[in-house]
Amino acid sequence: ARGVGGYTVGVVAVTLDCLLSGLATVYFEKVLKTTPLTVWDRNLQLAAYSLAIYLPWALYDSPSAPFAGWSAITCLVALLGALGGILVAMVIKYADGLAKNLSTASSIVLTTAAGHYAFNGPMNGSIILGSLMVIVSGYNYQTVR
Repeated sequence: ARGVGGYTVGVVAVTLDCLLSGLATVYFEKVLKTTPLTVWDRNLQLAAYSLAIYLPWALYDSPSAPFAGWSAITCLVALLGALGGILVAMVIKYADGLAKNLSTASSIVLTTAAGHYAFNGPMNGSIILGSLMVIVSGYNYQTVR
């Protein structure tokens, strides 16, 4: 979709994504900080739900070898994703959702800068403005606390 309609759909989709992500973060932080279960208990609970969804799908797709086509790199990426999920849960448990969002935004800024310098990635006014907003937000968050 091109033109104004495509732009509007994109803005609405990003806005909805931000709202849902914020609601999920606030709810997850509330659950982690108000229930007697540990971060590890919650992660095992979420892993069980994920297995209930994805294991039947993998078996349906390839009943004799559900992990066919997985290379060592694929396994490493899956492991890194799992470790990232544990780190996010621990940050939310021991800090707060805002710290998690600031660290995520900061990692995007650093990755964008590294991509620009290492691979000639894009760098324009919008990227620089967004990066500055993240840096100022992080500074303000640290000085207010």
